Amino acid sequence: MKKILILCFILCFSIFSKANSEKIKPLAAYKIDSLWYFIDQEGKAIFNPLKLNYVSGYSEGFYKIYAESDGTRFWAFLNDNGQMAVPLCDEIRYFKDDMAMIIDVVDTTSEFRLYGFVDKQGRMRVSKKYLDATDFSEGLAWVMNHNERGYINKNGNMIIPWDTTGFGSEFSEGLAAMTDSLDRFGFIDHEGKVVIDFQFDEVTSFVNGYAKVNILAKWGFIDKKGKVVIEPKYDFALNFHDEFCFVGVPDTKTLNPIWGIINRGGGEVVDFKYEDIRDFNDGLGAVKEYGKWKYIDYFGNKIIDKTFENCDSFRDGLAWAYDGENIGFINPLGDYVVILPKEAEVVVDLRLNKKVK
Repeated sequence: MKKILILCFILCFSIFSKANSEKIKPLAAYKIDSLWYFIDQEGKAIFNPLKLNYVSGYSEGFYKIYAESDGTRFWAFLNDNGQMAVPLCDEIRYFKDDMAMIIDVVDTTSEFRLYGFVDKQGRMRVSKKYLDATDFSEGLAWVMNHNERGYINKNGNMIIPWDTTGFGSEFSEGLAAMTDSLDRFGFIDHEGKVVIDFQFDEVTSFVNGYAKVNILAKWGFIDKKGKVVIEPKYDFALNFHDEFCFVGVPDTKTLNPIWGIINRGGGEVVDFKYEDIRDFNDGLGAVKEYGKWKYIDYFGNKIIDKTFENCDSFRDGLAWAYDGENIGFINPLGDYVVILPKEAEVVVDLRLNKKVK
């Protein structure tokens, strides 16, 4: 019955979609009343508005949406023509590396789930049989069930079996974080060889040659040889962009995070003074100081003359911003390129896969 309902739903949506052979550059989705509108980076409608419960984001040519038909609720994907492609499952994740994770919630009480993967043609490439999994990256995904764990390829073949207890993460820049039986973190390569010993309390993936590592609740950075290049001494840290990154410590009075900027050598370029931050992109970062948001360069210089009530990171030359009057997307000069209707109840930045209003 569920399959029939959803197939009918697909046909209904397909009738109102329009073909678009040009390369789509989605910018945002926003909701007014019960309809969701999808616009590109010029502010033009991508296809006709749709009645949906929610729009989560966009990746590799597909919009992740939540919908309902005759009382049946489900997650699904829309393609760039607004047509629905439904994997018939309870949960989905974004397409990564041409594959999307699909999840069946077997028992809502115990949150027992089974994980599998489909490709962009909707073919089941890895059956829903795993108790846990990561997204695909660099051609591999970490999976586990009762009798096996390790990294599989896109055909579901076990490429890197992991015989001990422990959990894996996505590959990035040729390395993936793993844990040993004592829950210590290290890194392996594509051959399954441990290249950085298990010694950290927590880690994140490598980005721009560095990975964040946590020792005794403090964050620092290592290089791909496992050498500590920035000592773990920060309470909060983002990834490096070019040669700089945001790091944070608790304010001595409020205990709320305050943020500064360090360079790749660990030198503190900007003192700890920002109340909140949005990460660097396109050479600009957004920071909150004295209750207002502004855009700065890596050295803390204010680049856009205006301040904002709220804003987010730049991507592809545009950033979402609200100046107290207009909501929409600005260019690096601070001018609004796309202004959204004030009636928009919810706004999702489809480049960041993030709800911004």
